[in-house]
Amino acid sequence: MLGTIKRFAMNPKVLNFIRPALANDAGKITAGSLAGRFAPDAVFGALAAAQTPGDIGDKAIAFGASTLGGGLGGAGLTALTRGKLGMVGEMVGGFGGDYLGMMAGDTLSRGKDRLMGGEGLTAWERMGAEQQSQYAQELEQQILAQYGLLPGTREQYAVDPSTGYGVA
Repeated sequence: MLGTIKRFAMNPKVLNFIRPALANDAGKITAGSLAGRFAPDAVFGALAAAQTPGDIGDKAIAFGASTLGGGLGGAGLTALTRGKLGMVGEMVGGFGGDYLGMMAGDTLSRGKDRLMGGEGLTAWERMGAEQQSQYAQELEQQILAQYGLLPGTREQYAVDPSTGYGVA
């Protein structure tokens, strides 16, 4: 699969299309020009990874999806418009690519969760389900305690002396 991707990426038609977006002032694609293109996206990818709950796999998916989505989106729109939009094209493409990258990352995260024996949820969805379950348990305990249905609560001692029944 990597061979197919490499053949596609190294195709002269693809390189000629995207070269204006990735090249330096001399028209060459260098490590520095690639770093200049992808460094801001990598910073935002690191922020996405740091804020993502879950294990290292979930964080790696968030980092890769944000970095590649934003970087390739910005480079793609810049190449498509031949740089006529300048920084506006880079930012719009970066936001659009980041959005698409996030959707792809969520799909990968759901697949990872399913492979690990889960329900196929993202890290955020798993965290939300855990919090909902915890809230339901707390609410149940609160209602049971409020109506004196839990042993060891004060309400169980509230008895009407005339009837011998609990006071509501």
